[in-house]
Amino acid sequence: WGPGHRGVDLAARPGLPVYASASGTVSYAGRFAGRGVIAITHGALRTTYLPVQPSVRKGHTVQAGSPIGTVEPSTHCTAPCLHWGLLRGDTYLDPLHLVQQEVRLLPLWRTEAPAPSPSAPATPETAPSTEPDLRDATTAGGGALAGMLLTFIATFLLRRTRTRRPPPPGVIDLAQERRERRLRRAR
Repeated sequence: WGPGHRGVDLAARPGLPVYASASGTVSYAGRFAGRGVIAITHGALRTTYLPVQPSVRKGHTVQAGSPIGTVEPSTHCTAPCLHWGLLRGDTYLDPLHLVQQEVRLLPLWRTEAPAPSPSAPATPETAPSTEPDLRDATTAGGGALAGMLLTFIATFLLRRTRTRRPPPPGVIDLAQERRERRLRRAR
């Protein structure tokens, strides 16, 4: 999905059924530019499906998951597919946001629950919880990573730009001695 391709291509063989992604009213069902197209209006949103042989007509009300047609053969994709689009007004949106859920794996952090008062009987609300207290580790991990990266860059730049002071009298600079020895061997 993105500029130049306003929708997503879902792998689908010709003849497979196509289902409405949400409840709405069929606003278009027919041929457009040589392909079967269905558009369903869902309030402010509109979904489009192509290439599809429609089994519904304009004005029909459909429920989420109800069949609306079958996939037609097409050269839209290199492999057989169903092109699925989503619009709000004239603005194209990513239709996968209708079905994708963000999944985050968070660490398991245990916290101590406050002890119930001796006069109150233990209820599910006041009983010590064994449920983990989950925090958004993505932000913490991202911040730690960014901090480590900045520290690395700062250290690298400091080492590259820092001028070396000569050692005090009587102290031998071993690094300088090694460099000079390598240069002598190379000659």
